[in-house]
Amino acid sequence: MTFTCQQCGECCSTMGEVIEILEETTPLHFRIGYTTTGEERQVVVDPDKRDLFLGRAATTTRSLSCPFLCEASQGRIICTVHLSRPDLCRQYSCFRILVLDAKGNRIGKVMESTRFLRTMDHGLREVWDREIRDVQIADESVWEKCTEDVLVRNGYRIIK
Repeated sequence: MTFTCQQCGECCSTMGEVIEILEETTPLHFRIGYTTTGEERQVVVDPDKRDLFLGRAATTTRSLSCPFLCEASQGRIICTVHLSRPDLCRQYSCFRILVLDAKGNRIGKVMESTRFLRTMDHGLREVWDREIRDVQIADESVWEKCTEDVLVRNGYRIIK
């Protein structure tokens, strides 16, 4: 299955702890640094996202998010330097399965290439541990379908 970005912004919601703007070298061109390694590189705001980036002060962003993450519309959060984004960002692999509660809130995810659930929701954790965690199915697509069936049967919605 081909991954389709859901534009939820979770991938970059804590990257503000790692990526910092060191200098605006020319308008909309930035020298950034990784706080963890000291490495520096250049990024440029994508031409089609310049107005969005310049107006970002008026948008709601997560306090620890990447400084280039902006809310394009309600619930649609995008990277404004996607074309020149750092290698660290390019290597990010989103989720394999995103689990939503009945109201559509994101409450858990199974990361790409894994069978491990990340969640803080106790009810979802109980269902996972009881019905999914120890299932031994070699075929990945069959495992995903089984996981989907269990979660839907227990009142969750999923996005793959």
